[in-house]
Amino acid sequence: MTAIMDYLALMGKLKKIEDDTSLDRDARFYQEFVALKARYSFSATDVLRLLRPAASVSAPSLVEDLFEALLSEEKLKAAANSTTKPLRRYRNPHTGEVVETRGSNHGRLKEWKTQYGADVLPSWREL
Repeated sequence: MTAIMDYLALMGKLKKIEDDTSLDRDARFYQEFVALKARYSFSATDVLRLLRPAASVSAPSLVEDLFEALLSEEKLKAAANSTTKPLRRYRNPHTGEVVETRGSNHGRLKEWKTQYGADVLPSWREL
């Protein structure tokens, strides 16, 4: 009777594993990783040396290093895709003072707006 109970318990665990979507994602990642290694004729050690050339490779940290490198690569791509406002230069024709800003919230620009009027400021912008 206990063998049947053990069998049913194992079948339940197997069902949970099969239903787990994170395992599916991990399996796809591993398959793509193996395909990339084969495509470029790299071993796992070669990949880790590329990702972390200065660090010594130790067995327990292989997976952690790989995921850390992949995450940092994603952050770099996200930073490269982000857009920044263009730098704008304003020259006060009365004083010759130049202000460089990426937005209109600059303190000196606000002073000029109150002193000379907001409608004049766009004409002071240099291209």
